[in-house]
Amino acid sequence: MDLVIVGAGGFGREVFQHALDARKAGAPLDVIGFLDDRPDALEGFDLPVGVLGSFNDERYLSSRVVIALGDQAERLRLREAVSAVGGELVSVIHPTAYVAESSRLGVGLVIGPGVYIGINASVGDNAAFNVYSSVGHDAMVGRDGVLSSYSAVTGSCAVGDGVFTGTHVTISPGVTVGGWSKVAAGSVVTRDCPPGSLLVGNPAKGRVMFPVSS
Repeated sequence: MDLVIVGAGGFGREVFQHALDARKAGAPLDVIGFLDDRPDALEGFDLPVGVLGSFNDERYLSSRVVIALGDQAERLRLREAVSAVGGELVSVIHPTAYVAESSRLGVGLVIGPGVYIGINASVGDNAAFNVYSSVGHDAMVGRDGVLSSYSAVTGSCAVGDGVFTGTHVTISPGVTVGGWSKVAAGSVVTRDCPPGSLLVGNPAKGRVMFPVSS
């Protein structure tokens, strides 16, 4: 199937490679180009496809797309824009990822090399999992969030919509992280935190950055 990648930055180029690898392994993915507000975003990079239009180009948002941006608010906005014009979110799952049969996956996911999605885990639409991140048994990750490389959501955790974790973050078993929180790289979250939190350190200490409506 033809696929458009929304975002032509470094993450977008990574997702392009993931899609190529997935296609070599048998996935029916054929990337035809990118959407980005910078027409020259791919200058200097040797790619066989280019920038087709801006982020808001409905000609392509109404097709099959995957969102390759690290900003959670933009991921949400673009997911809603795709839905509004009748587009389809498509997942790109690298062939080296492990996804348990009993897990429940949403649509429009980016699941990178070496990612682990454990038994009975649940992942919402439009979430992104960078290399070697993991979601443990019975854990839940909401929509539109980003787990950076080597982040670990351990068993029975609940991570809300739009959460961003930096690299090498650990969320301890059974902990709840409220939606739209940000966890700094290397932090270890050992207790529940409310939505909109900024969490830093080991053990992580936090404060609420902004109120989040339910």
